[in-house]
Amino acid sequence: MPWYHSADRQREETAMIPAMRRSKQQLPTEECAAILRDAPCGVLGTAGTDGQPYAVPLSFAYLSAPAEGAPQGRIYAHGAAVGHKLDALAANPRVCLTVVAQSEPVPEKLTDRFRSTMAFGSARIVESEDEQLLGLVALGEKYAPDLPATVDEGIASTLHRTAVIAIDVEKITGKEGLELTRERPR
Repeated sequence: MPWYHSADRQREETAMIPAMRRSKQQLPTEECAAILRDAPCGVLGTAGTDGQPYAVPLSFAYLSAPAEGAPQGRIYAHGAAVGHKLDALAANPRVCLTVVAQSEPVPEKLTDRFRSTMAFGSARIVESEDEQLLGLVALGEKYAPDLPATVDEGIASTLHRTAVIAIDVEKITGKEGLELTRERPR
């Protein structure tokens, strides 16, 4: 018999994203958005061009305002204009960005005090220069907030060879370890 119950494996009809099995540990959407906003990096999961899963760490900026095609906001990342990541996204734009905001092992209880968030959506290479600039400025504001002139110079000198990736976020979800859930006020 499988280790899971069939009810635990039900999928939401809209985006085929699994429902959380331990829903009492689910983080509120606002906390998930804050984790995405503040995280220094995440891991982007894709299906590689050969169907092999491909996950790559990356820097990103999360803009939480809903946008057309992005009901849960938009994530921007950048990188080289060629490579396996872009090939994978061209073959299958469905992605998941995972961020671990906290992880503190509790060996004596065989558990972990963790908080993590996942953003599910569809990635695309940004074609419009206006949106490319929006994404790159958002990255600059996140990672170099006190250096706007340096960010502007960097964008101007590399835009022609930089790919800007936009992830239209359809759903964000997050979970915390049971130890943290128990500490929440009721």
